[in-house]
Amino acid sequence: MRIVQDDRLEEFRLIEHLLYGINYEVWFNLYGPCDSDIGLVEALRKLISNKCEITGAYPSSPKEAKSEIMDRVLYEGDTGSGPLKLDKKKAEIIELMNSIFSVVDLDKAEMVSEFGFRKGNPSYPVFWDFAYDIHSKGQRWILVGSSSD
Repeated sequence: MRIVQDDRLEEFRLIEHLLYGINYEVWFNLYGPCDSDIGLVEALRKLISNKCEITGAYPSSPKEAKSEIMDRVLYEGDTGSGPLKLDKKKAEIIELMNSIFSVVDLDKAEMVSEFGFRKGNPSYPVFWDFAYDIHSKGQRWILVGSSSD
């Protein structure tokens, strides 16, 4: 028997449960902190997988990152796939996501970049995904999320 311990933030597990739906599942993780002086690919290889390669990194802002992430997290889907009863859960999901944003101090981040994985993506994106490189208070965090069926 293999025992796996999920040591991610409790907020991620709660959000994943709240967003569960028909042919729909979400996954999130936060990697770090690590040294903000190393390059992004080096940080990804240290924190996630030595196979990580990116498709590009694009400057963002804390406000843009929060907006893009929340648009994806609150994706309604359609009749064949999507979270169940999302309207009833939105306020709780937003509160949990704001708690995660506080962990990395996103509102006061000195640098935020959105990037994509060419190789080494820790998730299985189908409907949406995001990956952000967040530099806050001299530390680097990698916030990743996706949805699949």
